[in-house]
Amino acid sequence: MAKSNGSAEVDQVGVAWHDEQLQRVRAVFDSASAKTADSGIRSKVLAQLPGEGVETVAGISVFRDLLRVEYRINRFRRLLRIWSARVAVETRAGNYEAAGLWMQALTVAPVFPEEFSHLVAEARRDLSRDGLVADLVGGLVAAESPASVAPLLASWGDPLVEYLILQITTDEPVVSRRRVVECLSMAGGGDVRHLTARLADPRWYVVRNVVTAIGKTGRASAVPALMGVADHEDERVRIEVIRAIRALEGDEAIPKALASLTDPSPNVRRVAASVLRASQVESVASGIVEALEAGISSADEVTHLVEIIAARPGPQIREALDRLASRKFGSSRVVRDAARKALAGWSE
Repeated sequence: MAKSNGSAEVDQVGVAWHDEQLQRVRAVFDSASAKTADSGIRSKVLAQLPGEGVETVAGISVFRDLLRVEYRINRFRRLLRIWSARVAVETRAGNYEAAGLWMQALTVAPVFPEEFSHLVAEARRDLSRDGLVADLVGGLVAAESPASVAPLLASWGDPLVEYLILQITTDEPVVSRRRVVECLSMAGGGDVRHLTARLADPRWYVVRNVVTAIGKTGRASAVPALMGVADHEDERVRIEVIRAIRALEGDEAIPKALASLTDPSPNVRRVAASVLRASQVESVASGIVEALEAGISSADEVTHLVEIIAARPGPQIREALDRLASRKFGSSRVVRDAARKALAGWSE
């Protein structure tokens, strides 16, 4: 097999597999320790690529079996070249399901000897050169980012994230901001640390887009990292942090929204208020009362927050409105007037 010809290597792997041969492959495959991961790959192939699934399953199964037993460095490098060629061919052809499965064949539940980890890392870096990532993102734009590409993006890692960050910073991006955020969120779906590492970027617009993408990953483990930029100097970042934490934690994000009611920016306070309006957590009313007593300059904001309290049921709401309407608690006149107006039309 010519070492310089990746296509020839791929052609030799992609031979036609008959039922008997496939059963032999599966017998070897099922006896291995990592069969759970491989079974997941196999089921995905059969579900997503019914016309080609058998051949793809056979190829991936053989590949992973060879990774398990190959300790000769030259032969192992050859396997990695075959893998790179397979991922590249499927990616450029727009077969994102198959490309993702081949990517996962190497990256999910690794079965190769640990001493070859540096070779695998090198192969992943090399794969992302030569314009393949640009071809991938360009293909996604043309295909309107099909959901089937998510496994491929999630397992691609840092090279893809770096390319997408470049699209945020360049004057002539090949992909819109909305698509960048969408792709970033899928790229962080497998390991959100690929995204949280970018929160230290000094450019506010990069951080804002990364925060938005993190909020779409569904990875609540990223919340501590988001809290690290909750006091970012740019209000646009702080706004996205509130939204992202709400998306990831649901009602557990209410304390953050309540704390943001005293943010210096009226835009941040407005977003925080919208999060609170949508929540039924009991602490919302008392938290708003505390924020109102701390002082908010805008009369419109005061009215809006009092309305959020008044729209909630329960005897504690009447107590909260009475407290705000009373002079002895030191509420401003704007707060007192808004509370009294709410009391006049309030019913439990």
